[in-house]
Amino acid sequence: MNSKIIIDVTIAILVIIAAAAVAFFSYRGNKTVIMKMLVAMVTEAEKNLGAGTGSLKLASVISAIYPKLPAILKAFITEATLSKWVEDALTIAKETWQKNVKIAEYIESTSSESE
Repeated sequence: MNSKIIIDVTIAILVIIAAAAVAFFSYRGNKTVIMKMLVAMVTEAEKNLGAGTGSLKLASVISAIYPKLPAILKAFITEATLSKWVEDALTIAKETWQKNVKIAEYIESTSSESE
């Protein structure tokens, strides 16, 4: 009877380790893709909502990205992690906007038209 319990516990531990490994490698492989999506979403939020609406833009980007995340990642990614990723994406996006005049014009075209 004791050996059955040991086997069951061992199997449970192996399943947990396997799930953690799948989550880790999924996270690692998807983060680049997720970051690219976030940069695009941050750019759209800036275009649509304009300056001075940071918390609204953050909420809109998080609510847009969360449903697109792989299910296994949702179990491990907190709102704080998503917020940090959005901030990181914003930093990348701002650098891109400064280097690419067309993107800057794209953002300005709609945000200035709505005023």
